[in-house]
Amino acid sequence: MTPPASALAVVQGSYHHLEATLQTVRAATAEMYRLGIAQWDDEYPGREVLSAAVESGSLFLCMQGSKVVVGAGLDAVQPPEYASCDWRHGGSALVVHHLVVHPDYWRMGYASRFMEFAEGYASSLACDAVRLDAYAANAAALSLYRSRGYREAGKVVFPRRSDPFICFEKKLVQSEREA
Repeated sequence: MTPPASALAVVQGSYHHLEATLQTVRAATAEMYRLGIAQWDDEYPGREVLSAAVESGSLFLCMQGSKVVVGAGLDAVQPPEYASCDWRHGGSALVVHHLVVHPDYWRMGYASRFMEFAEGYASSLACDAVRLDAYAANAAALSLYRSRGYREAGKVVFPRRSDPFICFEKKLVQSEREA
């Protein structure tokens, strides 16, 4: 089921949205743990990470009333671990951080539609590519990025995780930048 366009209004996150965003992260983390996916914990993405995203203006959210349905950090900051990856598209890249969908909205197309927004946002900033990482044990996330044309650029390891993260990159074509 694809969400209606009206349900996908993206807003820039503010401190007003912080508690609702944390509730969505906690709900998603609990559901992932229930499914055996130890992708996140109490520290990441926690209050400090999300507050920093608000402060930098990089937190973007889709809301349903006061509930955060989907959100992520979108900026040009690449973790140091990304240096080992085989990035093929130089120049500027938008990096997607901690993409979260509230479990009540899983498998409804919200993550894909949010990624459409992120790619369009990257184009509006004249970025050459979008980069991100996904936990190797999160089959749904890996499937999402592969289905959207992202190619694997390597694997990285982050602290406190049992599995690596697969780094992905998608080149933005000229027509996407003009859209």
